[in-house]
Parts: sequence; structure tokens; C-alpha cells
Amino acid sequence: MWNNSLNLAVFNWLSQYTTVSAAFNQILHYIAGSDLVKGFPFMGVIWFFWFRDIDSKSNGRRTIIATLIGCIIAVGIARSVNNLGPFQPRPIANQALPHLNYVGLPQSETQDLYIWNSFPSDHSALFFALATGIFLLSRRWGIYAYFYVLLFIALPRIYLGLHYTTDVLAGAFLGTAFVFLCNQMRFIRLYDDQCTALAQRFPAAFQAIIFICGTEICLMFYDVRLLFHGLSKYIH
Repeated sequence: MWNNSLNLAVFNWLSQYTTVSAAFNQILHYIAGSDLVKGFPFMGVIWFFWFRDIDSKSNGRRTIIATLIGCIIAVGIARSVNNLGPFQPRPIANQALPHLNYVGLPQSETQDLYIWNSFPSDHSALFFALATGIFLLSRRWGIYAYFYVLLFIALPRIYLGLHYTTDVLAGAFLGTAFVFLCNQMRFIRLYDDQCTALAQRFPAAFQAIIFICGTEICLMFYDVRLLFHGLSKYIH
């Protein structure tokens, strides 16, 4: 699956730059792992549009709720494929590819990268989903969001050998498709009346829950995954 012409061409082209600049590698390494760069800008934009539409029945808020639901579904499917699909080693851990030396970066101290499946990219699924939701709220802001995901989330992960190009494309398709699907009125009707009733009866609590859900989504469900990981070890 990984050894197609597109993946190999991108890998070979990018690999010639990994030993050029330690500073550049360190910047991309920080970007790839920073929630401040990845999640928080999207949180800011989402909540800007949420509070701009003060009417609880506005289409903007419906779009945001549908987008968050689409994000959860897309990431859930991506993680299910990761765990249940055929194993595909990440480029940096693929012994069939030339070893990549990133000047200025320390060797990884964890073996997780060697046992995690690379296909598809859940980062790509999540952040392209959020960018699609922003696009549905505002075409101009959405185009900026797509470029932001491409430059600061997708490309660094390809450059650092965390994903192949097809991993990112598959994740982008998942995220984009499910947010568009969840924003169809026939899907929104499944929960819209209940959400509207809750928002009118408990406005503060409803928005607090949406805020918590949005935060966890933008942070890649890190705390939730950590909790379940700990519980699984305890139960085992």
C-alpha cells in the first residue's frame, strides 16, 4: 500500500533536505507536536463564529455542532482502521526505505512509532474536518483554514516521516466527507430539536459542554485517550 509512486516520489524529494538545517528541523518538530499551533487556532475560530451568532437557533451554531460530530466520526473511523486494518509502518520506521537522519533532532526514545499503523492519518482526518466546518461557515476563512492545515499539520508530518502522502490524503477525505455529510439537513434533523431544547433550557451548561467537547476534539482527545489507556492497563 505504501510503496506506490506518489509516496516514494514525495519521500525521496523531501529526504534530501533532512540534513540541511537543524533549526528548520527543530521548528517543524515543535510544530508537529504543539497543541498551541495545531488545535488552539481552530478553537479560536470555531468559538469566534459560535459567539458571533448569539441566536441559539442560528445556522452557524448548527454547523458548528454538526462539524464537531463529523470530527468525532471521522477520527473514530480513522482510529478503527489504524487498529483493525493491515499494518503499514510509518516512513521513519520502515526498514524498506532509506534511514532518515534529521540533523538537530534527538533519536526517538519511544518505540511507539514502530508499532503504530500509519494509515490513515487521524491528524489529517481531524483538522481537515475542522477546516471543512470553517469553510461551511465562511468561504474565505475556510480557504485560510485549509492552507493552514496543509502547511502546519499535513506537510510537517510527511516531512518528519510520520505519515505517507496517501495517509494524509485518506485522512483528508475522511474528515471532509463526514463533515459535509453531517451538515446535511437530514442528518441535522436527528438531533436538532433536542439540542435546541437543551440550549434554551440550560444555555450555560449546554455551551460549557460544547466547549469541553470542542477542546478535546482540537487536542486530539489526548486526555480521553490517556484515561482509557490507563484504565485498560488497570483492568488488564
